[in-house]
Amino acid sequence: MMHTMTQETAVATPAPPHSHRLKTWLAELRDVKWPWVTFPGLAIVLINVVVIGTIISIYASIVSIDLQSPEQTAEAVSSGAVVIGTYASPVSQFFITILISFWVCKRQGTAVFWYGLLIGIVSGIATAFQVALFAGVPLHFLFDFTLLTFLPVPMLAGWLGARRSQKVLAGQQRLYLTSQAIAQAPTPNAIVNAIGTHLATANVNQIGLWEILLQGDGGRPTAVSLLAAWTAKQDESWQPGLQLTADTTHSLTRLSPESSLQIKAIELPDTEKRSWEALGARSALLIPLVTPTGSWVGLLTVTSPASGGLSRSSEQDFVTIAAQVALVLDNLRLVAQAKETAVLRERQRMAREIHDTLAQGFTSIVMHLEAAEQALPDDPNTLTRHITQAKSTARDNLTQARRVVEDLRPEVLESAPLFQAIERVVERWAQHSGILATFKMTGQVQPLHPEVEVTLLRATQEALANVRKHAQASETQVTLSYLGDVVILDVQDDGRGFAAENGQAGTAASAHSGQAVSGGFGLVAMRQRIDELAGELVIESDPAEGTTLMVSIPTGAQPQ
Repeated sequence: MMHTMTQETAVATPAPPHSHRLKTWLAELRDVKWPWVTFPGLAIVLINVVVIGTIISIYASIVSIDLQSPEQTAEAVSSGAVVIGTYASPVSQFFITILISFWVCKRQGTAVFWYGLLIGIVSGIATAFQVALFAGVPLHFLFDFTLLTFLPVPMLAGWLGARRSQKVLAGQQRLYLTSQAIAQAPTPNAIVNAIGTHLATANVNQIGLWEILLQGDGGRPTAVSLLAAWTAKQDESWQPGLQLTADTTHSLTRLSPESSLQIKAIELPDTEKRSWEALGARSALLIPLVTPTGSWVGLLTVTSPASGGLSRSSEQDFVTIAAQVALVLDNLRLVAQAKETAVLRERQRMAREIHDTLAQGFTSIVMHLEAAEQALPDDPNTLTRHITQAKSTARDNLTQARRVVEDLRPEVLESAPLFQAIERVVERWAQHSGILATFKMTGQVQPLHPEVEVTLLRATQEALANVRKHAQASETQVTLSYLGDVVILDVQDDGRGFAAENGQAGTAASAHSGQAVSGGFGLVAMRQRIDELAGELVIESDPAEGTTLMVSIPTGAQPQ
């Protein structure tokens, strides 16, 4: 697995102009759903009435026990109700407004500050009418400046609720973006880069992804090696291959597969303290990467130059994403093992092919040339016959060599994931053919067996070769789609098309296979490979309507 390190550099983006901000705010105001402002605003007042009424009832019950006289009880309850209504009611309504605004803003997800402010305004106006009703104040007095005195505090509470919901929504968005990036990460470096880009806060300076070298009791790592690292600033100490052992980093033995471990250098033994400080860390979060089956696949570390460690919310974000990191890292390991197995199988096949075909052919060529040399210069007929046979054997060997090479795993798949490999093939083909060609991918990338990747890439190459030879097309579209448990390749052109025999695309594919079978992979060989993977090949075409080739293979397919 490749050891890599990446460094992020913060790039300041200019603040948008005030006119743009104003337009954005006005656009958000137009999107406000007013029932989600009116009803929550009124509900705040009603909830507050219930809360204050409950408090007054409790107070009255306590007072009635202490005072025997009904007159004294009524007077005490009345004065207490005034105090509660004057002082406790605004405080209660303030916090209720925060909670209701937070809930509404989080649920709506957009225009959160408008929702918070408007809910505060509605609750403030409703409170003013409530006070006027119970105090016997004429309503027309509310429509002067008196009404404005009821608005600032509820608006502040609504704004606080909106601000809190915005932070929660921003955190959820960061987790979502991180999850999406990790799901498509082809390397450990891409994994830590995704985490660092979206989740690293100002007090995070390094994020490391470690592989386990040695394990002790309970599978706990006793030695780990750095696979990839994200660093906020250039740090030469965080290089791939860096190792931590339980001898110098005793915290490794304290790890548990069920929970993360946050350590502070100031609380560690001197040996381990120096080890972490040498890496620029005064505190660190150690998160075991464990699959649902309980297998340890690695370790995720998040270090900070602050001695106080990470905040609880930041720690929770990293712990949440670690479960997905464990799965992706395990999948990358399985894919790497599958590729190694495929490479070994190809080498063994090449050895057999070379021994059975090419080596024998070269031996025959040498024998014919030696016989021709002996025929010089007395027997020109024998000379000509041996040279002709040597040339014929050489041509056969060339054909065999091409077939062996065609069956090899393409080099482009060794350096890039499947969708990038197909995109490169399409780009090169467009440059060489002069035909406009585009590529797009849909769905979430899933790991595929190497043989499936090779088959899809070869199918792309063969389909494009047929377009160039036969279609007379001006434009071609190649699409790779991941649809749950199946991956689909579509190659569509706007060429001359052809008439399918009996109106069936499958018959048309067979009818045209002879045109391409000598060109390398061939439609016949393509169909054989697809059949071995429990897939399906369909070709649809009509005269002057272009042609569409579709290859569908289960994502979990393996060679039979």
